Order: sequence, then structure tokens, then C-alpha cells
Amino acid sequence: MKEAPKDRIGRVLRAESGRYTVQSGTLSVPCQLRGRLKKEKLGRTRNLVVGDEVRFILTGSGGAQDSEGVIEEILPRRNMISRLASGKSRKEQILMANLDLIFLVMAIREPGFAGILLDRFLVACEHRRLEAHICLNKCDLDDGHEADQLMAPYCKAGYKTYCLSALERRGLDELKSSMTDQVSFFLGPSGAGKSTILAAIQPGLELATQTVSRGSGMGRHTTTRTELHPLDFGGHVADSPGVREFGLWGVADMQLAGCFPEFRGFLGACRFPNCSHSHEPNCAVIEALRDGYIDAGRHESYLRILAEIRAGDLTF
Repeated sequence: MKEAPKDRIGRVLRAESGRYTVQSGTLSVPCQLRGRLKKEKLGRTRNLVVGDEVRFILTGSGGAQDSEGVIEEILPRRNMISRLASGKSRKEQILMANLDLIFLVMAIREPGFAGILLDRFLVACEHRRLEAHICLNKCDLDDGHEADQLMAPYCKAGYKTYCLSALERRGLDELKSSMTDQVSFFLGPSGAGKSTILAAIQPGLELATQTVSRGSGMGRHTTTRTELHPLDFGGHVADSPGVREFGLWGVADMQLAGCFPEFRGFLGACRFPNCSHSHEPNCAVIEALRDGYIDAGRHESYLRILAEIRAGDLTF
């Protein structure tokens, strides 16, 4: 009597056109969804993403290394990072699931530093209670103390920051130490150098890289899909396609202030319980801004995002 295949638990490394690569121990297996999961119209199973943990069985008569698999169940997610999908669908796009750290990569220039985009990334991370670190790349182009000035508001807010130069290998050891034994996700605009940083940290990691467009001054898309890579020094890392817009998903206007860590110590001390921290008298956040405890640029980002949430225009 033929023995029934045994269940295995694995992590999705790659997801593309209904085909998935699942890692279980040292084994990486091409898999597809069980038919009943494909037919489900509601719930988590319709959007299986990189990082998801699944229960699957091996199929085929060959050895384990030559087998394929069938995904029987998608296990509950520990967390995830998502955004508003582009286009007119107004749907949630889940970028990755079950991660430990998000590294937000910005360039000091080429392309120029985009503080409002970084602030939107951070709001999304705070909303999901995800730990975010900030990587300022291309610091070899710093002609003075620009890097320190750019990162000062984020250090004050409590974020871990790195001043990197993938070209000169500056700061990579500290970054590598933070990534060790973690499941990490790199997110940032095109051209900021995410793939170059990862290729420098993990030799042999085959990630496409390109220079910034001279015509537009903006980064070109190099990574075309999110893919999770095992690291020789322990853990996994996913590079993501570069983004120029980032629409927030699920953040209500009254939740936004709590997504700015430097605001939290002043929330609840305002005169009005429904204070928007934009214009009201006796607002503790505005007073903290005037006293220098809150950075003016960060508060401006808050006001801009708040206005867009209230206008229902979250595609930015």
C-alpha cells in the first residue's frame, strides 16, 4: 500500500502567475495551490504572497529534490506590510508577510532625498506595528553634514538609521549585523540602491542594478517582483520593486498622529479630545513643535497626509 505524502511547513520565497517557490529546511520546491484554494473568493488565500507560511505536500515519484508540491493550507499571518494598489481598483496590495524588520532605503541624491515618501513608508510601518530602520545610501556624495541633517529628525523620533555607501562599503557591517537571523524587507524608491546594497552584503546574490536616468533624475525600476532570498549569515531578505508613489491603506485620520512616534508623548494633553493637531488652540503637539521637540518637516508631512486622508485621495 502506497504511503500517504507527509505534510511539510514552508515559507513562500517567490510568487508569480500562480506558481510559488516554497522553502522547507534546505529544500526549495515549486508549488501550486490546491484547487479548492484557487476557488475561494474571500479571505487570505486569494492573495498568497512572499513570506507567507504554508502547509504543503510533495508530489511526484522522484526524490525530494526533484519533486513539486501542492499547497494545502495558508497559515495565519503574524504581520504584513501593504499599500493602496495603483489604478482605480482601490484595493489593498500586500507587499510581504511575516517579516521581522523593514529597511527603508533612501538616497542622499541621485535621486534626491524624498522626505515625504519616507514619512509615508514610516506611517505604514507604524500602523502595522512593524519595526522600521532607515538606510541613507550614497553617502559618498555627501559634501558636508547633509546626511546628519537629513537623519536628525528621524533619530529624534527614535528610529535606527544607517549612513551607507554601497560603492565604498561604508556602514555595511552594521547593517549586516542587524539583518542577521532576521526576515528583512527592503523598501524604497527606484535608484536608491537597494539591490546594490544587498549584492554588496551577500556576494553572489543576483539582483539587477541600474543607474539613475539622466533625463528625469529618477531611478529606473530594476527589481520587477518581490523575492525572498536566504542569507549565508542567517535569515532571509526580500528586495522589492522601487516605488515612486505609496498610497496608505487602512489609516484613519484619527489614527495618523499615533503613527508619528515623536507625537505620542503629547497626545491626550490637548484642550480638545478630537484635536487634529493642525490649528486648534492649546494643542500640545503644536506647542511641542514650537518648543523644538517635534521637527517642522515631520509635522508638515503629518498635515499633508492628514489632508489627503480626509479628502479620500490616498494615491501618492
